[in-house]
Amino acid sequence: MAAKQSAFDVWSQIEQKGLQALHGVTFCSGVESYFMKKVEALALSAVDEAARDFNVDKLYGSDVTIDQILGLAKQFPMMSEKRVVLVREAMSVKGITSSDGQSSLIAYAKEPLASTILLFIDQKGVDKRTQLAKECAKSPNAQFYTFEALTPPQAGSWLQNLAKHEFNVSIDSAATHEFIDWVGTNCSLLESELQKIATHANEGQTIDRDVLRTLLSKTRELTSFELKDAIIARNVSTSFELIHRMKQTDETLIGESLRMIGMLSNTFMLFWIILRGRQKGLQSNEIQSQCNVNPYYYKVLDRQVNAYHLGEIPAIMEALLDADRALKGFDAGRPHDVLQDVVKRIHPIQ
Repeated sequence: MAAKQSAFDVWSQIEQKGLQALHGVTFCSGVESYFMKKVEALALSAVDEAARDFNVDKLYGSDVTIDQILGLAKQFPMMSEKRVVLVREAMSVKGITSSDGQSSLIAYAKEPLASTILLFIDQKGVDKRTQLAKECAKSPNAQFYTFEALTPPQAGSWLQNLAKHEFNVSIDSAATHEFIDWVGTNCSLLESELQKIATHANEGQTIDRDVLRTLLSKTRELTSFELKDAIIARNVSTSFELIHRMKQTDETLIGESLRMIGMLSNTFMLFWIILRGRQKGLQSNEIQSQCNVNPYYYKVLDRQVNAYHLGEIPAIMEALLDADRALKGFDAGRPHDVLQDVVKRIHPIQ
């Protein structure tokens, strides 16, 4: 079975084709909004800034009907070659699931107005079982693009590409995985945090793990990595010292604490996969495949996991889940207290 295209690959194909990729009717769906915003920007580029008041309609699905959308799509542009009808939260459009509404949209997709770009955006995609999906799939004037969340390896490749072409720095594999472990795979957040790092890097610099941590120290994020390392290494006293340092720097700590819980949850879930794989007698390459991480990072995990046994992982995951709930709760306790409780539950003092 062929691997699914990453959201970045889908966008790259659209970018290469330009506005031709959005002719007629276009449906964009998926959870990676970063690239869908780029599709929106591409569509809007078809209309000069000065003419957008007359030729761009930005709509939200719950506010309009199919007939209203098609009425706008059938209007000719004013003092412009193109007009754009952009519908966000498209699966909430009134009538989009009815047979009459779908029939109207199908009829338009078969003969769209050449001067109109009609763009539907939503996390949810069009149900492939519907007549709308089946008929539009046959039309040369309709396109479906899906932007799924990137996997860690895909996010790593994209991050390295972004660093090179947008910020003129290079990030090696070790630093890339640490960066993604810290931020996650959301492309908007990755770009934002990379921009912070790049402002402190030299042009053309190669960023390895040590350089990354040096740069992070200038953006106040280094303590998070140090704390994660201390917890994973079962160094309780150092963990408490770092939490105290974080408290002195930022009394609220909510964002940093949530990020810490996310990093730990991801690491201990991978520990679970590794330990379960060992229990089943799987080969190292088989376990690495299940972890879906690159060989370098797997070697790090394979070494770190030796400090743990399978039976204690469920309790650790429960502690992290409780911490996440506590930090997000209406009556959330002080973040540094929540982190200290996590350390105590992960590594009970004997």
